[in-house]
Amino acid sequence: MEKRTHFATRLARLLALLIALAVSPASTFAKTFMNTPRPLFFNDLVALDTGQHRRLTLPTERKHFGFAKGAHLLPLTVAEVGLALQHYPLVFVAEGETFALVALTGLPGQGNRFIDAQGEWTPGVYIPAYVRGYPFIALRPSEKAEPVLAFDPSAADFKTRSGQALLGADGQPSEQLKGIAAFQAEYRQLAERTTLMAHALNAAGVLEDGNLSLQPQAGGDAQKIGGFMVVSEPKLKALSADALKKLMEADALGLAYAQLFSMGNLGNLFSPPAGAPSTPAVTSVAKPRSKRPGKKAD
Repeated sequence: MEKRTHFATRLARLLALLIALAVSPASTFAKTFMNTPRPLFFNDLVALDTGQHRRLTLPTERKHFGFAKGAHLLPLTVAEVGLALQHYPLVFVAEGETFALVALTGLPGQGNRFIDAQGEWTPGVYIPAYVRGYPFIALRPSEKAEPVLAFDPSAADFKTRSGQALLGADGQPSEQLKGIAAFQAEYRQLAERTTLMAHALNAAGVLEDGNLSLQPQAGGDAQKIGGFMVVSEPKLKALSADALKKLMEADALGLAYAQLFSMGNLGNLFSPPAGAPSTPAVTSVAKPRSKRPGKKAD
């Protein structure tokens, strides 16, 4: 209960901060963002500014995901695991000293197998929150700076004629923009929590290099993939009672077993499931599919 209360408090503070910054001039962040590494999918990165972006519009619903077609690894948060493991193999990737949970959506060099030539996601298959959140993101311009709501001005979403204004004539955020800020605040908090869980698994010594050899069901040469980390079940079973307790206290034990179970989805990298039942669209990180954050579910 204490952990949930702390999480809710931090989320509320972050949401208030993002909304406050969204209606404030962002010129102070411009130079800093020029040196910020570009996140996945982002060709450019601009802090939202009420003065410069008063005419910015965005559709309330996305049907095309062509921008994610080339990505075979997609970030996930712990809140999404229950839905994601129904379709994807889940693995960990290390970037320096940071560990991230990701979904495998295809083989290296072959892109996302769950997006067709028209840019549509396989019906009924869970779409990760990071994908649904694009072209917006909440990030820190520098290590000690407060998070800022930023976007990719080159995104195709901003070029459609069916978009709705994100800022009112008075410069105040629309309900859609408030929803986007809430979504990104929740995502950032969950991403940080997920990183801590992955660190706990690594500290326990149960993560190992994932070098796999996959045999296509239709025959042909085996495909070798690697460059990520997976949970070692033997190492997990060999942990002492104290080590298991630490993982439980970090809420990481369930994540370890979820990763192990998800490897049963490796076959989907060759032939994604078709005609899976759809899930209702709601405005949270874990469950919406194509509707924009900020648009109410039917």
